[in-house]
Amino acid sequence: MSEVARTGRIRRVLLTALGCNALLAGLKFAIGWKFGSLGVVSDAMHSLLDCAASVIALIGITAAARPPDANHPYGHRKYEILTTIIVAGLLFLSAWEILGAALSRLIHQAPAPHFSAWGIALLSLGIVINTLLSNWEKRAGLEVSSPLLLADAAHTRTDIYSSLLAIAALASGAFGLPWLDPLLAIGIVLFLARAIYEIAIEGVKVVSDATRLDPALIRSVAEKIEGVRGAHAIRSHGMQNDIHIDLHIQVADQLTARQVFEIENRVNQALRDSFPGVTHVALRHEPGDLPLEPDA
Repeated sequence: MSEVARTGRIRRVLLTALGCNALLAGLKFAIGWKFGSLGVVSDAMHSLLDCAASVIALIGITAAARPPDANHPYGHRKYEILTTIIVAGLLFLSAWEILGAALSRLIHQAPAPHFSAWGIALLSLGIVINTLLSNWEKRAGLEVSSPLLLADAAHTRTDIYSSLLAIAALASGAFGLPWLDPLLAIGIVLFLARAIYEIAIEGVKVVSDATRLDPALIRSVAEKIEGVRGAHAIRSHGMQNDIHIDLHIQVADQLTARQVFEIENRVNQALRDSFPGVTHVALRHEPGDLPLEPDA
């Protein structure tokens, strides 16, 4: 898939998610305020944050799709990772606000929300929409190797659980338990915390240049190429769809420059064929009798 087609598909998915989340946020805010449920209002804030995250994601993917230039010879793809980190930050702020409101409501013993069958029905509809949306985003994210779509899918999945808690909070009004609503809101915060971790961990791996591929697997592919006596000093880093590999290969001393060049080309192509997402391979050839350097 070309970069233009990939960006177009990601943009379509994000626009659809934005529309769905805007609708759900409006419904949840209306239900929460009408029936006095902090759990439902907290869930609405989560959906509203989804809208903000989708807008930021659209900006980020547009920037990431720009071609390489003199100042960015490796392209702009890390803007996609930067966007995922921003989404995680927004989610953290939302969780903090919900936690503060829930604790305040527990301390001041706010009244229980009013029970509403209609409210529960509308929230249930939201769960169905979020389930379909999350599965679609995840499938598209895997197909185009987009950490941004996978992060947004994880974010959307938390809406399903938080909506279930919001339904329980709204239903608590039927039992006259004022402490149950804020307690369930705290439960939503726990789901948000898990989403923050899932979203942030991929970004942290990229910006910290964590190893992306097992050096042993890279060595196995390289050493299968005729003319390669050994491979070492193997490193890899980058995004799932933009992996960079560095390695040294050992070749026979008597080979000509052209023969070594052809071996390097075969190693380069074999690595790209074996590991989807590899975009750069930096090779250094050495005489076969030099001591091996450890892999990083």
